Amino acid sequence: MLSGELADNQGSLSSSAKNYYEQGKLDELVFGGIKEQIMPQSLSTFADIAYKCLHQDRHQRPTAGEVVTQLQEAQEFQWLPRDYKEIIQQSRTPEIYKTQKKMDLYDMLREGILIQKGKVWFSLDNNNKRNEMISATLFTYQNQSSQKWRNNRKSRFQRVSLMMDISNLMIQAKIKAQFLTPSVTYGVYLVFKFVEPTKISSKPKYVNLKYKMGNETLHAYFATWRKDKWMMIELYRFLSNKDGVDFEVLLESFSKCYCGNGRIYVEGIEFRAIDNVTHEEIEKSKDAQQIMRSNSNIDLMQQFPADKDEILGVTENSDEAPKPSEMNGKKHHMLSAKEVLYDSSNVKLFKLKPSEQSRFGEVIEVLSQQVFRIKCKIESQILSPDTDYRCYLIFKLSEKCRGLHCPVKVRSVHRPVKVEGQLHQSRKETKDLYFRTPKEWNIHDINQVPKQREDGWMEVNVWKFNSKDQLRNDFIHLNLKLISYEGTMSGLIVCGLEFRPM
Repeated sequence: MLSGELADNQGSLSSSAKNYYEQGKLDELVFGGIKEQIMPQSLSTFADIAYKCLHQDRHQRPTAGEVVTQLQEAQEFQWLPRDYKEIIQQSRTPEIYKTQKKMDLYDMLREGILIQKGKVWFSLDNNNKRNEMISATLFTYQNQSSQKWRNNRKSRFQRVSLMMDISNLMIQAKIKAQFLTPSVTYGVYLVFKFVEPTKISSKPKYVNLKYKMGNETLHAYFATWRKDKWMMIELYRFLSNKDGVDFEVLLESFSKCYCGNGRIYVEGIEFRAIDNVTHEEIEKSKDAQQIMRSNSNIDLMQQFPADKDEILGVTENSDEAPKPSEMNGKKHHMLSAKEVLYDSSNVKLFKLKPSEQSRFGEVIEVLSQQVFRIKCKIESQILSPDTDYRCYLIFKLSEKCRGLHCPVKVRSVHRPVKVEGQLHQSRKETKDLYFRTPKEWNIHDINQVPKQREDGWMEVNVWKFNSKDQLRNDFIHLNLKLISYEGTMSGLIVCGLEFRPM
């Protein structure tokens, strides 16, 4: 096309494209599936150079170098947001979009710029999704005696809010994000940091932020560290639309127990796009919050080992025995609450109750305490050898339960074990679980959330292990502490502990 004879026969595609271009209707030739993704400037730049390439006189056609330059510019336009001029016009240097190269503008937006008189930080993430952070200077502070303004060189904004009393924040935010990417799931995050030096960790920090949205009191339990050494905690999650989003929240307090009397800097509230991987996790978490069929309700007889009666301890209620899903020949077992709750006969800590709904005929209610233990042992031949198992606590919540809306720590307390004659110190692990289904923004990496079973009970995965581990004297030992983060727990009604192969 650049140097040869132009194939421009009547009815050819090139002739049709020229006609559409001359009539200003070239966009009608763009496939509908990609039209929304194409920047208008990118299409017009591409169309202009393509039209010149169709000139009858080859001497009037652009050189290869000119074509490459224009195609590069069209591609650079494609990287930029459609409304990049409007966004940059709200910055402190709106004239730069006329002088800067498009690639430089794109890099600048990736780094982030201040807009709206320095009150909003706008940036593009790695997937070209738009993020906005609203400065804390736009919030209202009801507890003004404990709030001061400070300059912070490590902040995106000129000033941040210093909160002297984190147990009585009373920060009101009524804000609007205007430039978010439509049809994208966003998380709303409070961005803050402790004034006193805090050890940075890859693990989330429990802070228990209490806040209100409308008439609903909510809790966000875990904060995480960012690469910029600020912390963030998610408050809400939503699917964006083309009209922007109004957000209103009253931040009340952090946990004094875990955050002490420390002061914090509040930088702002960020609307951050959640990437595809995390979005899949969101969908999984939504599924987890729905009533789900437990694996223990599918007929097991086709796949169960020959010694099933001995393993299950078949009784008059044998037709109510646990019936997990396809086991592929792997053994399955369940213990009663009396067998698994440590010191279960202590009437100050536990209450034994008859129950027709339990396959064991009785259940145990956990009375007010901060820590209770699961401690039991199983004969090794009852479980399949060298098999990964999950332990599910089967439970219900009484109407008067207390302290079970928060996450609960689960900590292993196993003694050293011998492996091939050598004594090995068991690794002490701590995980978190929920007895109530949490808001999706409180799940993080926690996959130990409760599920509804068809038999009317709830179940939650409290631990996993391999049947060759914790093996002493032909017994597999399980020793766990369940610890409330704050206050005491009560009203947990335990049916038993179920061991299912993974």
